[in-house]
Amino acid sequence: MSEILERTLEGIDQTLKVVKPHGHSITKPKLSLHGHPKKVPLEVRLKWEEMIKGKPNKLNLHEDLIQVTEKLAPPMEFKGGRRLGRHLVPLTNIVFNPKDQPRDKKNDVNHVDDLSNRYELMGYDKSALPMMGTLSEGNPTVVDGFAGFHRTVVFSNATNGQSFYIVDIYEFDSPLARRIARSRSNHHKDVFLPQTINDYVKEVVNAVNDDECAKTETAISQLAHDLAEGDKTEKQIERIIRNAINMLGSVYAVFRTYSSSTSKDADNTLSKFLANEGIVTQGIKDRSDEELIEQGYITYCAAEGDNKSAWARAITNGQRLGIPVWVFGYASTRVVDLKSFREQWIKEFKESKSLFIDWACDITGSSLEDGIIEDDFVYKVGGFLPQHVKADNTNGGKPTEVGLVDVNGNSIVFDPDGQCLTEKTNG
Repeated sequence: MSEILERTLEGIDQTLKVVKPHGHSITKPKLSLHGHPKKVPLEVRLKWEEMIKGKPNKLNLHEDLIQVTEKLAPPMEFKGGRRLGRHLVPLTNIVFNPKDQPRDKKNDVNHVDDLSNRYELMGYDKSALPMMGTLSEGNPTVVDGFAGFHRTVVFSNATNGQSFYIVDIYEFDSPLARRIARSRSNHHKDVFLPQTINDYVKEVVNAVNDDECAKTETAISQLAHDLAEGDKTEKQIERIIRNAINMLGSVYAVFRTYSSSTSKDADNTLSKFLANEGIVTQGIKDRSDEELIEQGYITYCAAEGDNKSAWARAITNGQRLGIPVWVFGYASTRVVDLKSFREQWIKEFKESKSLFIDWACDITGSSLEDGIIEDDFVYKVGGFLPQHVKADNTNGGKPTEVGLVDVNGNSIVFDPDGQCLTEKTNG
């Protein structure tokens, strides 16, 4: 295809402007007329070629080398983002906003020295990911970098003899998607400066302050996982969430955790929830067998569907007294996807139930051709404690959970003479 025809097609190629609920204007790309992925505009590529022609190139970077790197260092994929291509871009046209740097130290001297020495000894590492950036809105020949900041510092010294570099160009659906990509672009094996807990906390706080992320526990938790998953452990991510919430202050709580404390002064305890719902105190403490039989059932709360302690106590006490034992599930710590947690909890419960049934069949030499009598199985699921306690504006304003709920967070009425939740169609 001639340059004129390509320029014409790219000029006709349009983008659709939409406005996100929080007010940010974003651009969603369309495919070109021939169904090909969107690319960097031809006039921009021609300008870059003109600018680098005859300029210092100590690393011997060229178009053929780019094709080699595509195989040895495949581009990263980011949620809410698309790559427009890998190109040679003049270093004078690559800018990094210091405010955007996710690390506490914007210019680490030791890291710069490591990079400089690596280039001196090895040249350009074909298996290393290149710089990454987006086209500037004001001037598309300028690249707003989001990965590779220290490489520009290395080559800012004229003695290093390099005036352009390989860059992966992206576009994103929203500023938040770009922010997440900026952090995740550091999750690689090349020479890089690790991000600390404080770096991630800074990113979360900045995202909230820039109105990219809602000021809720759920939104902050999701963002922390999006930024740091794969680089930090779950325990470290929880620390990021706590520190960010502490720095932001007055965060809109949308997730309630429960304490096993029996103190009358403690808030959000398991015992208080059961009492408020008119459900008997869990366990058998301070009650005689006669009193337990009189109350008609026993209760427990468990953070896992296969909690061995709860199962052993339920089978022992339920079978001994001839009354059902009801268990209520809950997440002991904040979880991003509460429905998935509850589904996993139910799966664990069913698997444990199957094990006990198989064991009973083995020691009695019986078979289960017709299944079991569900009403006679003493251990049953009564429901889940409510944990999404506020309307979540990051999830379409999902209603608050009230009282005992099912897997989907819908309120249910507890019936001590009723069916196990796993036997109901909505369980």
